[in-house]
Amino acid sequence: MKSEGVGAGRINRAGGVASALRFVGAFLEEPLTVGAFWPSSEELSRAVVDSCVFPPWGIVVELGPGTGSFTSLLLERLEDRGRLLALEINPTNLAVLRLRLPRCAAIHDSAENLDRYVGRGRADCVVSGLAWGNMLPATQDRIMNAIVRALSPGGQFVAFAYAHARYYPTTLRFRKLMFREFARVETSPIIWRNLPPAYVYRCWR
Repeated sequence: MKSEGVGAGRINRAGGVASALRFVGAFLEEPLTVGAFWPSSEELSRAVVDSCVFPPWGIVVELGPGTGSFTSLLLERLEDRGRLLALEINPTNLAVLRLRLPRCAAIHDSAENLDRYVGRGRADCVVSGLAWGNMLPATQDRIMNAIVRALSPGGQFVAFAYAHARYYPTTLRFRKLMFREFARVETSPIIWRNLPPAYVYRCWR
């Protein structure tokens, strides 16, 4: 039994490394779209998902899920009645996500087109893995408008940003957008055990 456990651990680690390498490949292909060169750490993933408030039967939307660092944890919190939609624009990441987590409704589309999949005021929580600091202002506006339309009254938006880019003009603009669109905005302490270190935004309508 012990040898089977070790073997399973090796398989899981090998799968994790392969997934991470595919993530790196996606970043090299489209650095402005993918935005990060390595998947989010377990610490950041937990911090993001623990920041989310939604009922286990709710509707949750994930934007830019990558290979599923947040997705698997979100699914754990949703009962069979709950629904998780994930919009991913990169086909490499999308293929990994669909293989790893078939229970998630993974959609190959831009976050700008959220309206096509979620009715107005239907989402309990929108979770973002997007590279907001890499976006042009017009793109930030289009995606934020789609998020606001999708969220239910009192719904929540959760996102993260990298500590080293905290004062980039595009990051500061994203922060202003959140304070403009949401009644309440909170920022977590820096999660140092991530590459690169990051922090989490928690916003409520």
